[in-house]
Amino acid sequence: MYNKALDFRFMLFEYYKELRINETELVIILFIEHLQQKDTEFITPDLINLQSNIDIKVIDEAMVRLVSKGLIEFTTRQGKMITSLNPLRSKLQELFVLDYEKNKENSTIEFSNQVEEVYNLIQNAFGRQLSPVELETINGWFNYGYNITMIKEALDQTMKRKRYNIRAIDKALLKLSTAVDYALEGKSAQSDLYRKNIHDTLEEVNKKAQDDDN
Repeated sequence: MYNKALDFRFMLFEYYKELRINETELVIILFIEHLQQKDTEFITPDLINLQSNIDIKVIDEAMVRLVSKGLIEFTTRQGKMITSLNPLRSKLQELFVLDYEKNKENSTIEFSNQVEEVYNLIQNAFGRQLSPVELETINGWFNYGYNITMIKEALDQTMKRKRYNIRAIDKALLKLSTAVDYALEGKSAQSDLYRKNIHDTLEEVNKKAQDDDN
């Protein structure tokens, strides 16, 4: 989703309701962006009217509302008047980052709950407290991308063999990760959830905003 979210139109359709943009204003914004892509810098209701079937009065009123909402602006660049969507792009970016951080927080909570669940399962199976080294090994499983279903099955296999040690579970996980039963359409059984680099994604978002300002 995040690659798509960096796309202006995707973000616009994703968040326009939150920004209280109605469908008429949405169409006007799309026409402004379309004209900008054709290297038209100063966009007036007349220009949009030539490109559409929308009444010029409706266009004019919609653009006034968009300016009053702080979503578009008319400014000067090198002595020339231009129409800018940068205020809107900034707001869309802010909403995206908020959603991203929320998803990140939810993923972190879910991750912590899963790790704690595995701790308890293995401690109960072994009948003892786990050592710091064993706890570190378990954390490594999640960081490597093993999901909780695989870990539970690996634990179950080792318990059936009466092997009460982390190394046995680790070996079982390695076998499971290459098993056909855990392959889906040719993909690895390892989860991609925790391989994403959050900082890189946010830097890409910031770079997108900076590029739009230039």
